[in-house]
Amino acid sequence: MLIQKDFRNPGSGFTAKALLEGVNLGGTVRHREKDLIYAQGDEAGEIFIVEFGCVRVSRITLEGRRLVTGFYFAGEVFGFETGAERQCYAEALEYSGTRNFHLDDKDLANPQIADMLYRHLESIHQHLLILGTQNSIERVAAFLVGIADRREGGGTKARLPMSRGDIADHLGLTLETVSRAIHRLQVLKLITLVGAREVILLDRDALLDLGA
Repeated sequence: MLIQKDFRNPGSGFTAKALLEGVNLGGTVRHREKDLIYAQGDEAGEIFIVEFGCVRVSRITLEGRRLVTGFYFAGEVFGFETGAERQCYAEALEYSGTRNFHLDDKDLANPQIADMLYRHLESIHQHLLILGTQNSIERVAAFLVGIADRREGGGTKARLPMSRGDIADHLGLTLETVSRAIHRLQVLKLITLVGAREVILLDRDALLDLGA
């Protein structure tokens, strides 16, 4: 089915907006919280668009450690692989819907598709830069601003469907370090928490300075 729907653009990052022209998408598949979308070791090839909800993509290393490679919200694309076998697995963090598609060789010549792939690589580069150059509070500040930019609320609210442990495994930190960093940002009056899963950015500029 050729998609005609305009996906909500969640802000920064690569989204499905560039794919609306000429790409055949499957129907919406709904996933309950914690449902596995695909497993590490599965055959690669299909790419996915989040229609609603949130998806976590992770990898288990040979040592048995979990690395969270990304979180994907409505309008965002995940499932890229460089080989024939999936190196990561994907799970729904909450009730979510996805649609899948396959890129043929002719699609790779499409400038919009090439731009989407470039943005995907750029997001990986930026994440590696954060892990390699920033301390724990800087990483958490950058993460919260990034989530807020990708959600509704004008970049001032970050709803976190992921756990503190998920954030830790994404930022290369421990659970305790993430909790301390969030508490420190509260003490500095840069953020405030609304329950356990929503963060209000009180001083976005200061957070940006920390995460720059």
